[in-house]
Amino acid sequence: MPAGPQEVLPRSGGCLGRLALDDGARKVLVVDDDADWREFLRVSLEDLGYETTEAADGQEALDSLKRGERFGVMLLDLNMPGMSGLEVVEKLPRAATTPRIVFLTSAAAQDVGSALMSGPHYYLPKGASRDQLSLLLQSLGV
Repeated sequence: MPAGPQEVLPRSGGCLGRLALDDGARKVLVVDDDADWREFLRVSLEDLGYETTEAADGQEALDSLKRGERFGVMLLDLNMPGMSGLEVVEKLPRAATTPRIVFLTSAAAQDVGSALMSGPHYYLPKGASRDQLSLLLQSLGV
C-alpha cells in the first residue's frame, strides 16, 4: 500500500552499517540544501536529546565523515544541486560504523523506490512532524 505524504516509512531488511552505540549513536548528520528545513530538523533533534551536525550539500557531508566524525544516523536530502543523496551514498567511506541513512524528500513514496533499493535505507518526507521524526529514530534504535 503506498504511503501518504506524511507517513514515516522504514524499509524492512535491517540497517546500513553497524552502529557503535558508545560512539556517535546519538549524533545525527543533517544534509539538506534547504536551510529552513535543516534548522527545523536541528532544533527538533536537539529538543529530542540528539547532537547534530549540519551540512548544506553532499560534499560537506562527506568531508565530515572523512574527518572521522561518527554519526548514528544521516538525514540525507535525496535531491540536492551538485551531488544527489544517492551520489553521497555511493561515495560514503566503507567503515564498520557507517551511519544509518534516512532519505529526506518531497517526492511521493513511489518516486523514492530506486533510492530505497540501493540499500537498507529509510525515508522521511519533508514536512514530517517532530513526532514522526522521533518515532523513526526510536525505530532505528538511536
